[in-house]
Amino acid sequence: MGIGHSIPWAGHLAFQKSLNRIANRFVWPAMYTQLKEFCASCEICQLTAPQGVARAPLQPLPLIETPFDRIGMDIVGPLEKSSSGHKYILVICDYATRYPEAFPLRSVKARQIANCLIQLFSRVGIPKEILTDCGTNFLSKLLKQVYSLLGVKGIKTTPYHPQTDGLVERFNQTLKTMLRKFVSETGADWDQWLPYLLFAYREVPQASTGFSPFELLYGRQVRGPLDLLKDYWEKPVTDKDNVVSYVLKMRERLERMSTLAQE
Repeated sequence: MGIGHSIPWAGHLAFQKSLNRIANRFVWPAMYTQLKEFCASCEICQLTAPQGVARAPLQPLPLIETPFDRIGMDIVGPLEKSSSGHKYILVICDYATRYPEAFPLRSVKARQIANCLIQLFSRVGIPKEILTDCGTNFLSKLLKQVYSLLGVKGIKTTPYHPQTDGLVERFNQTLKTMLRKFVSETGADWDQWLPYLLFAYREVPQASTGFSPFELLYGRQVRGPLDLLKDYWEKPVTDKDNVVSYVLKMRERLERMSTLAQE
C-alpha cells in the first residue's frame, strides 16, 4: 500500500486514485477497507491536505477528440525559491486526454514561456488552440508572434470567469497539494519532485474519462513500480520471506533513485 500511495511515483494522491492504481494490479480480502484506513491515517496527507478549497468547476467548451489539439496554460507561483533558482511553474493540460505537463521557471518572462512551449511542441505536436487567462505574460508580443508563426489560436478566459479554464485550475490545486506533501516530508526543493508527481498523476484513471491520461495519449497502461512488484509476485517463490524482502528492497531502490536524480 505504501508503494501505491506514499512514494514519489505514487504522489500521496487521495484514496480513490490510490485505490484505482492498486486495484488495477492487485486484489486481496478487505483491500478497500484497509487502503481507506491507510490513506486516512497517512500523517503527511493529514498535515498538508487543503482545507475548504472548492474545486474550480469545468465550464462547457466544445469537445476535443484529438490529443493536444487544445491545451490550457497557467502559471503557478511565486513559490519558495528553489536552490536551482526556480520560483514558478508553467502548467499545461491537454483537453482531450487530461495529460499534464509542468515546467519549473525562474521567471515568467515571455521568452521562457515560449521556450517551454517549443519543448512541448517538439514532443506532442503543435496545438490548434491555447487557452489562457489574461495575464500580461500570456499577452506579450513575443507569444503572439509564436502563435502567428505556428498557426495557433489563442483563447482568453474572461477576468470574471477564470473557471472557464477549470481543467488547469483543478490540476494546479492537485499539483500544489502533492508538492506540499513531499516538501513537508523531505525538506527537498519542490522542483526536484515534479517528474515523479507528474508520473503519479498521469498513471491513474480520471473520474471524467474513466482512463488515465497516459492511457488516453499512448493507448496503453504505463509500467510503474506496482507493475514491477506484480511481476515479481507472480513468479514461483519458494521462500515467503523473499517477497517481503523484495518489497522492502524495491521501495529502498526507488527512494534511492529519486535521491540520485535530485543530486
